[in-house]
Amino acid sequence: MTYRYRSEYAEMLRAEGQVHGGVRALLLLLDHRGVVVPDAARKRITSCTDTTVIETWIGRAVHATSLSDVFDDGGPVRPGGV
Repeated sequence: MTYRYRSEYAEMLRAEGQVHGGVRALLLLLDHRGVVVPDAARKRITSCTDTTVIETWIGRAVHATSLSDVFDDGGPVRPGGV
């Protein structure tokens, strides 16, 4: 017997785990790189639910020296925020 609701629920939990793990990894990486993460940037990171975006930020954070290196999406970085 197949329990579809369990499968959908398990998939949702798996996706949440990937997002949460990616967010934790990004914040840890930025900390180790010495990049200061103000509250506005932390909120932007922790509220992101798109694993592709988080993975992009992680890739950029590997060599980042500032948040603009991580969030650079072609638009301006706002002072005091991101």
